[in-house]
Amino acid sequence: MRRFAIKEENSEYPLWAVLTYDEESDVYGGEIPEEIDPDHLPAIFGILARKGIYRVEDKWARRFVKERVVPPDRQNIGMILRDVGMTYYHEFPLLLYTGGRCCMDEFYLEEITG
Repeated sequence: MRRFAIKEENSEYPLWAVLTYDEESDVYGGEIPEEIDPDHLPAIFGILARKGIYRVEDKWARRFVKERVVPPDRQNIGMILRDVGMTYYHEFPLLLYTGGRCCMDEFYLEEITG
């Protein structure tokens, strides 16, 4: 199981939430600390926290990931995959390549080791 801190640029807060990924079963998940203000979270995580949901199931964590990577139907996806060194489309390697960054916000991922 790999774990990633969801962090925000120029924020002194150590992490806003945690994204998990089990490579063997291809299942995502997440955890949101209950003390976090939902207004400071990435959109999907914020919506869940407002509803009192702090354990993120695969459906929503995967949606978060898909919003942060190039979609498979992108016109030049073959060129993008070649540039990244991939032979087929899969969200997780693209997420690692970009560090979870996207143009919608200042959040990024940092792997939690140890």
